[in-house]
Amino acid sequence: MKTDIKKVWRALRPTVKDGFTFNETKDVVAAAALPVEELAHLQQKSLPAKGASKGELLDALDGLISKEPNPDKAIQYLIAAMLEQKSHLEARISDCAQRFGWKLVDGQLWPLDFQVDDAVQDFSAEVKGLLRTAYRRFGEGDYSGAMTAICSGLDTVTNYLYTVHDLGNPHDDSYQQRVSRSFAVLEPVYRDRFGQMTDDGNEVNRLWQNYRGAINQAAYVMGSFRRNASDVHGVSACPPELIRHAIDSGTFIIRSITSETSGNVQQDDALDF
Repeated sequence: MKTDIKKVWRALRPTVKDGFTFNETKDVVAAAALPVEELAHLQQKSLPAKGASKGELLDALDGLISKEPNPDKAIQYLIAAMLEQKSHLEARISDCAQRFGWKLVDGQLWPLDFQVDDAVQDFSAEVKGLLRTAYRRFGEGDYSGAMTAICSGLDTVTNYLYTVHDLGNPHDDSYQQRVSRSFAVLEPVYRDRFGQMTDDGNEVNRLWQNYRGAINQAAYVMGSFRRNASDVHGVSACPPELIRHAIDSGTFIIRSITSETSGNVQQDDALDF
């Protein structure tokens, strides 16, 4: 799904116009750290004097957004500031955002097609924070930064597994090898889980081989994007649709590791991410 946060902002214009007074709109601009002083010449005046209208103020605000180095981030900050001042508008803003492929999560817009619903509930605070950073950066248009954050989350998980299972130095392996070797230590856990569904040993083997293959292939995707699209290693002009695929791949790998390593499954080496 193609998502353009600017469409959400355009559609929210009636909400801003109806929900905020002239001065409240300026307060939102200031709270979003936009140069509100550039709107100082726009003033409401009592009749018969001619002052600026809300429409003129919003036109000028659009001009401020367009001049920002990162307009998407500016829009995210504006929406967050709007919700801080008028929390009752959340449902209206959320409904508007969904029409254009976005959803409102903790005051920020995320693309609807992110595979993130309840995806982080099993993760540690550190990994949750990194994933949320990835989603936030993506919503702000910082695609290379989002790629870096999702890779960091995966690094945290694989580094832990390398340490717990004495797999050596993870930096000696390629990114794909790191993920594959980390996931391989979970084979007994997965076979046990698959065995709860079927007592056919051949089917359990096929399930494990295919799941491991899916992880390995997703790891290749992550490794390639890490080389070519992160703000540490690569370029920043990667299309956002591709970054969404990488974030989905990373979330899938991390969840596949953490969801199968609870203490009631693997008592001796229960992971505590």
